[in-house]
Amino acid sequence: MSTHDVIIVGARCAGAATALLLARQGVRVLLTDRAAFPSDTVSTHLLHPTGVARLRDWGLLDPLLASGCPAIDTISFRAAEDLVLRGAPYACDGVASSLAPRRTVLDALLVEAAVAAGAELREGASFQQLIWEDGRAVGAAFGGRGGFTERAALIIGADGRHSAVARQAGAKPIRDAGIFGCQFYGYWHGLPNVGTQIFVGGGQAVLAYPTHDGHHLVLVGWPHARFAEVKQDIDRHFLAAVAKSAPAVAEHLTDAARGGPIAGSGDLGNYVRESSGPGWALIGDAATAKDPVTAQGIGDAFAQAQSLADRLPAALAAGPRAVDAATAAHCTDRERDSSAAFETTLTFAKGGNSAALLPLLRAIAGRPDLISMFYGIYAGQVTMEEFVAAVG
Repeated sequence: MSTHDVIIVGARCAGAATALLLARQGVRVLLTDRAAFPSDTVSTHLLHPTGVARLRDWGLLDPLLASGCPAIDTISFRAAEDLVLRGAPYACDGVASSLAPRRTVLDALLVEAAVAAGAELREGASFQQLIWEDGRAVGAAFGGRGGFTERAALIIGADGRHSAVARQAGAKPIRDAGIFGCQFYGYWHGLPNVGTQIFVGGGQAVLAYPTHDGHHLVLVGWPHARFAEVKQDIDRHFLAAVAKSAPAVAEHLTDAARGGPIAGSGDLGNYVRESSGPGWALIGDAATAKDPVTAQGIGDAFAQAQSLADRLPAALAAGPRAVDAATAAHCTDRERDSSAAFETTLTFAKGGNSAALLPLLRAIAGRPDLISMFYGIYAGQVTMEEFVAAVG
């Protein structure tokens, strides 16, 4: 007999949130990760109000704020030399603030909450393979500290873009839309806290927003065609880009104010994978991922965790067929609810709407409600069509 109902491979935002929500409902969860927490990972950090509202509902917003994560109540978007739009993040369920927590803090908070709810955590556990019986995944084998094999009614792969669970399950790509961008970021202290600052133009984007420990995360995004060039001398290209697009930010990026090396990635594919099958499911970037130009990854992970957690407890009690039906229904609803945001993200990532957007952005200057609505497009809450119709 299995000692666990669910095994989750990967304990970051998608996996830990799922473990937390299931454990709170009495599901016996084994949460595993090859890392030990607190642990860092490459991330845009940004959490739109949709994700902040979920943290509030889960009882985790106050602890995150108490950790020193500043609320971000304003966004300024420089769309052209003579056009800067200032407004608030697009509200969701009474929340009109964004957050940009360090992943060392956010991921550890989620993991600790999952354990407090009753999930069993095994760190330093490197997933090796699924265990199959009669065509169904019934367990998972792990290496790492001691190595072990456990059985469960469902194995959830929350192990990122290069998911080993997806490979083991034979999860085929449903869609592969390609790679369009690359991003690098670092941390500096001493920048004035004026909310999120976004500077676009000249074939690049520069962002700056406050995070933990009095630091700002400063990020530069380029087309993927420049990735190989930028990698040859990341610091030089990064600082030159900030100096060009955001000189008021660049003056603060001194060596003395720097809080560590510049990190980033060109591995920013846009895809959807088959995400469920007999005894297995995928969530987070293991299932589907978008270019971080819209910074929807953490919020997407939270939404998927909630969707699975709403379905699984009753399904687990009803048996294997009910479990498979529940994970399939979750995937169907995810695709229905996220398809518009996927397409919008692709458009932004390709940079194909810049010229078309500029007249609309000029039209909403001085209209805080429409400026916030524009930010809602990035958050996946508003479609481009809805925004265009509102602008008139």
